[in-house]
Amino acid sequence: MADYEPIEVRGFYRSHSHLPIWEVLEQAGIWRDLRMRVSFEFCGSSTLAEAALFDGRVDFISGNHITPYALVGRGKPIVCLASPSNSVNDKLVTREAVASLSELRGKRIGDTTLVDPAGGYHHLRGNHMLYVMRSGLRLDEVEWVEVAETMDEFRTEQFEGLKSGRFDATFVTGSTEKYEEDRFRVLALEPLPMVNGPTLTTTLEALKRKDRFGERLVKAMVKGIHFARTHREETERILDGLRKREPEARSVSYNSVAKLLSKPYPDLQAIGNAYQLCCMKDSQAKAASPLALWDLHYLIELDVSGFIDRLYQAEGPARGGSASG
Repeated sequence: MADYEPIEVRGFYRSHSHLPIWEVLEQAGIWRDLRMRVSFEFCGSSTLAEAALFDGRVDFISGNHITPYALVGRGKPIVCLASPSNSVNDKLVTREAVASLSELRGKRIGDTTLVDPAGGYHHLRGNHMLYVMRSGLRLDEVEWVEVAETMDEFRTEQFEGLKSGRFDATFVTGSTEKYEEDRFRVLALEPLPMVNGPTLTTTLEALKRKDRFGERLVKAMVKGIHFARTHREETERILDGLRKREPEARSVSYNSVAKLLSKPYPDLQAIGNAYQLCCMKDSQAKAASPLALWDLHYLIELDVSGFIDRLYQAEGPARGGSASG
């Protein structure tokens, strides 16, 4: 790796849930080993993140899963290089018990606005729309009560709105403990295939600006996932430091990184659902194949070379416990 030129890289992360993998890369010295200095900032809007990407203020985005399909349709040279997470596992929380989502007909669902203040698509709202459609309901057969424009506001308002009776149901990502303590009903849902999490999104121009940037970016992610899966104790210590430093990351767990795919290829159904959400908002996405967004040759080269398999073969049994915790 000594032949790599040192490079400085700037990134945006779209959710604090993405921070664990980037923290592991930093604290385990993986960026350093690849001669990369990487700095991150949070960006809550897909629109603002993409503007920064195209004008060169950042080199890549951790996230932006929906709107890039429309950019490809407009001829914008944006690409995704890897997808380490391809499903979401939300729960439905209701005031009254229901046996299935189809029982929400005529009910009020508390959710985010469809777009944020800068015009970016709220991915979670899109996921919830797909859940409703997959249950056999039309979107207009439920009432969407929009309670917040930002995710931080929404996490508070969805609980308070359910408690006050402003709406009948809401979708929750992550722990439902406080809802259960208040005696709300919680219905586990089938996993929804969906590109999500710390996807690597960049542009063709950014890939050309810096020495083997794409190769190193994908290799770093693969090595970071391997480290987390095979060094549980060290990873737990790293994440404990992250939780103490970043209040927004206080709910992250070891599984946040251990669940990521060792070979982070996107799933075809996950791509299809992400593409469908984009087409529902912006018909220009239909001008290009959903696969036109994905440039997987860096990952394929690593995989075919045996690099990823050798990482895990060399390590032997996972240190500090299994990756399922």
